[in-house]
Amino acid sequence: MKKGIVRGAILLIAGLLLSFAPQVRGDATVYWDFDNGFSPGTIVIGPGDAVTWWNVDPYGFDVQVTFNNSFSFSLPNGYGQGVTFPSQPGIYGYHSSWGENGAVIVNVAPTVLITTPTNNAVLPAPATFTIQATASDTPDDFVSDVEFFLGTSDATNSIEDVFSTPYSTSVTNLDAGIYTLIAVTRDSHGWTSTNTILITVSSGTSVTLIAPRISAGQFLFDVTGLTVGKTNIVQASTNLFSWTAIKTNVADNTAMTFTNATALPRRFFRLVELP
Repeated sequence: MKKGIVRGAILLIAGLLLSFAPQVRGDATVYWDFDNGFSPGTIVIGPGDAVTWWNVDPYGFDVQVTFNNSFSFSLPNGYGQGVTFPSQPGIYGYHSSWGENGAVIVNVAPTVLITTPTNNAVLPAPATFTIQATASDTPDDFVSDVEFFLGTSDATNSIEDVFSTPYSTSVTNLDAGIYTLIAVTRDSHGWTSTNTILITVSSGTSVTLIAPRISAGQFLFDVTGLTVGKTNIVQASTNLFSWTAIKTNVADNTAMTFTNATALPRRFFRLVELP
């Protein structure tokens, strides 16, 4: 009777340990006992991560762990053994001297890139266009899907989840403004990668940048065709691909003058009028 009470207490402790066994990306732990074998039986880690095996058997048994009938180590009762895995992705199967099997999967996250539209593209409002992305993974794994979002990667902002190539979807009648487009790809192990771009949807009004000049040591240019009461964002770029907002204001007239320091490097300018 006393032996049964002690055994029950040890099993309870082992159960608590098992419930906290990590099963996510990163360095991980696997527990072994005679009744349950390895827990978790399969674990996913990253390249170069380490896994530690612990023998928590309540009966006091030792166990031998062998990988593919080659590399092996002994786990005396109550002891642990750490193993650091190589950077090569793959599935590393192993078994115990008592007949249980397990596996360590070394995984690399997939990659994703939005190819259409390009980052900082300017589209006329109302904008209807196709979002397209490429995604890839290592040979031992595969891309499960690519999900597209507008704004943030919350479920409520999902445009479409695409499960086969080509990974593309459509956006229709997007009002004027600056938007974030997001592509999230997942692999067969549930790991994800994200790519984000910005686009500008122009109101389509006839806004013109004119009369660049130097005055009193400052670089000036005029903007005409503004809509009174609307917010304007002046953006600058050195390469016509990457744009940075340098000034935001609300138009109090149909024409305005913008001033910049002449000491700055040569740049291109454009103006975005928000709805």
